[in-house]
Amino acid sequence: MARRVFLHIGTMKSATTWLQGMAFANSDRLAQQGVFWPVADQRALADFLGRDEARTGHEGAWPELVGAIQRHPGDAVWSNELLAPLGAGKIKRLVAAMQPAHVEVVVTARDLGRVIPSHWQTTLQNGSTTKWSDFAAAVCTEPAQLTRVPRSEDVGSWFWRRHDIPTVLARWQPFVPAKQMTVVTVPPVGSDPQIVVDRFAMVVGINASGLEQPPHGNSSVGAYSAELLRRLNEVVPDLERHHYRFGVKKVLTRTALMGRAAQEPRFTLTEEHRRWVDERAGRMIDEIQASGVRVVGDLEDLRPAPQVSPHGVDPSSASEADLLEAALQGIGEMAKFVGDQQLELERHSLGGTST
Repeated sequence: MARRVFLHIGTMKSATTWLQGMAFANSDRLAQQGVFWPVADQRALADFLGRDEARTGHEGAWPELVGAIQRHPGDAVWSNELLAPLGAGKIKRLVAAMQPAHVEVVVTARDLGRVIPSHWQTTLQNGSTTKWSDFAAAVCTEPAQLTRVPRSEDVGSWFWRRHDIPTVLARWQPFVPAKQMTVVTVPPVGSDPQIVVDRFAMVVGINASGLEQPPHGNSSVGAYSAELLRRLNEVVPDLERHHYRFGVKKVLTRTALMGRAAQEPRFTLTEEHRRWVDERAGRMIDEIQASGVRVVGDLEDLRPAPQVSPHGVDPSSASEADLLEAALQGIGEMAKFVGDQQLELERHSLGGTST
């Protein structure tokens, strides 16, 4: 039976992918330390939430994960940024499933000045057609409510349900007391990524010395590539999930467009939105301090730094020539990927040789 279970519930865009990649790259080393950290757990989450019932292989994934955690004699970590916005009923059920182990909640947090544009990019990589200016305007205002609403109906409430850290903490505290909750701050841009690993490791009791760092985390795309993705989503709204995930998200975005980021201008918040975000971050810092939870790192890390590129562009202002250049490079990289896949298929079909 697990001694302690650490639920790393997010938030989104706060080094969660980096930490999960670190766990994947060091699964053997973590096991040697007595730590069970399942990383391929999206099936379990989908099963727990009752989503994707028709997708083969998801049924039974949640009780399978719970059983594996309960059978483990040491500590376990479950890291999934989609846990933060859960409602009370599902939080109660999740925490109860981990007991009688001692349950702790860990929240990684990053400054809103980086989170907002990063999250917009994530929505684009999942089919959104919302323009940057509309997304920023919806987010940089007090939401009417923080209920569980579809993103298409209330972008602001949808965003803040995932990123209003004090509210997330309050939603979980009826089931996990404040003394068993920790906020880990992500250091400012340009910092050594090992810092956040060390901070997180200290919370969950991992010896981070000698752990291998993952090859990369989530990178960004430039303004033109972001607009290209948004317009593509408008043209192909009915792509099958697997086509979009591998064709658009993996190959076009991560293989081709992210490599162009340095060649393109960045998109940034307007000065008006920036002032609002600075004030909102200050209130959030005060509320976290008053919540009674443990903080590892510096809450000042959550205060947005001055914009490196104050004269960013609005992605929707990209010219047709700008979009064409990005699209052509993307098509070229996709052609390489398809060719490599075909060669690999031929090698297997010919018993290890190719023609």
